[in-house]
Amino acid sequence: MPIPAGGIVTAGQLGRMQPKPYDAVGTSNLVGPVTDGDVPGCSVTFTTTTANAVATVVIAVDFDFTAATTTLGSGRLNVDGVGESKYTIFQQGPGTSTDRATGGQTYRVTLAAAGSHTLKITATAPTGMLITGVYTSLVATVYEVV
Repeated sequence: MPIPAGGIVTAGQLGRMQPKPYDAVGTSNLVGPVTDGDVPGCSVTFTTTTANAVATVVIAVDFDFTAATTTLGSGRLNVDGVGESKYTIFQQGPGTSTDRATGGQTYRVTLAAAGSHTLKITATAPTGMLITGVYTSLVATVYEVV
């Protein structure tokens, strides 16, 4: 609902206009083999008061090899139980079992309904790889319509 010229802005409208930041950092490692596992601690839950709020999200996923493997590892944003289609990925090339990389990905998602929402990082790691929790993070900013 737009604010009409000469209209009185309510405290509720001002509260919704202010972007709300959220962030989470992993609390422990996610050790492979695992498929679409929740990275411990990389989750935020919040409540929106209007439909069609928009969240911009940046994730960083730290891939660490414990043994040589050529299988792909990946991480992605999960919104209210549904995985997004963009991934951050890492696959060991001609390196050794000490290879390591931190990959990032950005998202812009619309939260269609008002209410409680959860953003989290899920990851897939093969045998010989782990996702280092303390170097894996999620930062989100939520914008609501007036």
